[in-house]
Amino acid sequence: MRNLFSKKASVIVLVLTLCFTLVLAGCGNGNNSGNGASEGANSANSTSDPANASGKLTVWGWDKAWFEGTAAKFNEKFPNIKLEFVEVSAGDYLKKIQTSIASGTELPDIIWGEAAFRGALYELNVLQSLSEEPYNFDTSNLLDFELPLLTNSKGELVGLEQSGSPGALAYKRDLAKQYFGTDDPDKLTAMFTDWDTFIAKGKEVYDKSGGKTFMLGSLMDAYVIFSNQGTTAIVDGTKVNTGEVLRIFTQLQSIRDNNGEGKLAMWSPTWNASYSQDNVIFYPAANWSPEFVIKPNDKASTGRWGLMVPPEGGYPYGGTTIGIWKDSKNKDAAWAYLNWLLGTDEGAEANFATSDYILPLKSFFKDTSKLSSGADEYFGGQDLGKFWVEKVFPNMKSKAVTKYDQDIYSSSELVLQVMAQDNSFDAKQALEKWEEQLKKNHPELTFE
Repeated sequence: MRNLFSKKASVIVLVLTLCFTLVLAGCGNGNNSGNGASEGANSANSTSDPANASGKLTVWGWDKAWFEGTAAKFNEKFPNIKLEFVEVSAGDYLKKIQTSIASGTELPDIIWGEAAFRGALYELNVLQSLSEEPYNFDTSNLLDFELPLLTNSKGELVGLEQSGSPGALAYKRDLAKQYFGTDDPDKLTAMFTDWDTFIAKGKEVYDKSGGKTFMLGSLMDAYVIFSNQGTTAIVDGTKVNTGEVLRIFTQLQSIRDNNGEGKLAMWSPTWNASYSQDNVIFYPAANWSPEFVIKPNDKASTGRWGLMVPPEGGYPYGGTTIGIWKDSKNKDAAWAYLNWLLGTDEGAEANFATSDYILPLKSFFKDTSKLSSGADEYFGGQDLGKFWVEKVFPNMKSKAVTKYDQDIYSSSELVLQVMAQDNSFDAKQALEKWEEQLKKNHPELTFE
């Protein structure tokens, strides 16, 4: 389950959809204790007895292994709810939803929204609000960073998070020790307190290596992090915060001017190959990256890799919202499924047992020892579960999603390709080109 957001390579779709799962809080009836509805169905359902809940639910999605594993555990609790899975790739998903709306055909009872397009999905007005009766989902049960990722422009909670993936930096321990004197993740985090320091070190690495080694593989690697850190939105309504965009492009220009990126084009064959080589030290990484990106691209390594908190903190990297079709004829069963699976400690335990996915329920984080994954020799003995839970999740922040997110990413990707290849192309020119691209599809936007 994951994302970030280029659809140019099919691997990204798989990667984005396989992200470490996180989420969501208990709901309730005004008497919610804040612990999640760990007993299963709550007062929002038509029955308080799981054995009596019944119905057939159609689910469209792409992560079949996760679905089948958690569905089996769900049916142990709700044996009379039948789940039918229809496999739809993340790359085709939004178009299939739009086509179904246009033709007047029914949508599935359970709808998924991957990070790249969920903002656009929210604005199609097909998802049931979970903020109102009879659901009254208690958002105080969620880790704070999640709420902006699950809320539409009307302020309605329209789904729960299946993969609110935490983002960090993966690095090669041998190169870190060679150029920075340590491969310890905490010491590296303390060393790189801000991006200016990171960029300055990048110039030193380039010079010391004779121009053979870079901090990052591409400008897009850095953009993935910069554009997702913090809480300052790029678009608010139809107003574009060009100051924020210029700030990001200025940082990226500084990385280029100081030879901090290798011009490899993110997700390209040469970028993938760099994982097993010595030409790049750092990569953006979510909790799904070790299994689906790093290890497949560097199969022969043992103990070479580490994970650290990046300058200025963790960030959301991918994720998937799961919601209920507002016109579903099986809403009681749909809510029983959604709430149990993504809003209770019992569902969280099922997710963790199935795929090591961690739901960001505050109650589930009360005892983080159970979320330890143990020493991973591939990562030099680092406990990746503890890393995500103790180092990244507590300080994550997020920005509100919008229907423009996919086009913002695509426009940024286009101008950064030019910036990487043309040293005379600066941040202001990048902003102008970026605005031109967005205006083509969204003339209603105003740039301030």
